[in-house]
Amino acid sequence: MADLRLPRLNKVFIAGRITQEPELRYTPKGTPVVRFTVATDRRYKDEMDQWQSMPMYIDVIAWSNQAENICKIAHKGTAVLVEGKIDTRSYVDSNNNNRKVFEIIADHIQSLEWTPKAEGEGVEEEVPLPQEEPNYVAEPVTDDDVPF
Repeated sequence: MADLRLPRLNKVFIAGRITQEPELRYTPKGTPVVRFTVATDRRYKDEMDQWQSMPMYIDVIAWSNQAENICKIAHKGTAVLVEGKIDTRSYVDSNNNNRKVFEIIADHIQSLEWTPKAEGEGVEEEVPLPQEEPNYVAEPVTDDDVPF
């Protein structure tokens, strides 16, 4: 069992709404950092086979350019998609209890809300999706068609 090699994979995606205004801070060395919480929900079926929703609040930390950018484009209630990795840290609270915190260290944060262009720049238009051609029949592919 000692020869088992697992990939070092730590990747998470979360979509939800920011619960409070992101506040940009700086480390003593001047590195921008922002901490905020994303609210999402987990859907499950209860004992009566009815769908229920349970809210979840996930802490997110963003550094450097990501921290500055999220403070420019997002506010309380903004829908975001966060891509990052899970990190843990432990501490002792004021009642002398050991606590463990799970957080997402953001690699990329994207707003999921459409924002219009500034006045005078024109109107942001919705790009239409390509239409399928009606009655299109795909030709069969043979081994002679494959280039390798």
